[in-house]
Amino acid sequence: MPPIDIKAIVIAFTAEIGADYLIVLLMFSFFAQGMLTPEMTADEFAKVRDTVFDTTAILPCLLVTGTATSILGAYLAARLAKRIPYYHGLAMGIVGTVFSIALWRSGATWLDYVGLVTTIPVSLYGAHLARNHMVRETPQ
Repeated sequence: MPPIDIKAIVIAFTAEIGADYLIVLLMFSFFAQGMLTPEMTADEFAKVRDTVFDTTAILPCLLVTGTATSILGAYLAARLAKRIPYYHGLAMGIVGTVFSIALWRSGATWLDYVGLVTTIPVSLYGAHLARNHMVRETPQ
């Protein structure tokens, strides 16, 4: 097996998780407009969270943005590694899948299952996009 650039995977996965976290925060605050107050208790916040996830279109939006960040994360890993882009895309997909399984919760939604099934294919697509933008070396 060709060597995988672990540093590229760590940087890209950290960037992907950071982007996902920021996007979820922004989307949640957008969909929870007017329901959040600074002096909320934990129980009140839990009710708002349940309301937002049960009665708004946040889940399809999270599916689209999560797919985009997975593509971009694999793209970044492949570009940082500067070689064997598909292996780096596959590595990103495997790391993402293992991360999802590690954080799996009992009340999983359809979004969790779709994300689990699509992480590797969309990561390979991100690597494919990176390969198309990489400078091809000419034989000597």
